[in-house]
Amino acid sequence: MRNDLVGALLAFAVGVGLAGAGFLLGRRVLQKKPEGYVVFQSIKQIVQILFLAALLILGPHTSWDTVWLLAGGCLGVTLPLLWFTPKLVRLNGALHEKPEKEDRDDG
Repeated sequence: MRNDLVGALLAFAVGVGLAGAGFLLGRRVLQKKPEGYVVFQSIKQIVQILFLAALLILGPHTSWDTVWLLAGGCLGVTLPLLWFTPKLVRLNGALHEKPEKEDRDDG
């Protein structure tokens, strides 16, 4: 059990790293070329799925239980979204915010 927890924590840390890199790259895409964000999100999703597939395939070849690796990896790529998604939404809103029209007082 203790050994499995180490594997889960390692998978969690790698997942958090992937989520963090995805956030930083996503922020850059939104700032530089917002119309490419949908394509970026698709690529990011594929990378995360490949990470989880690698855990599933390589898990039996490690000393850790595959279920624990998958649990750590899934939590690692999803939990940081609770922090990163609102930040990206605020950034997107700020970038696309239209200035309010000035009130005209004609007399």
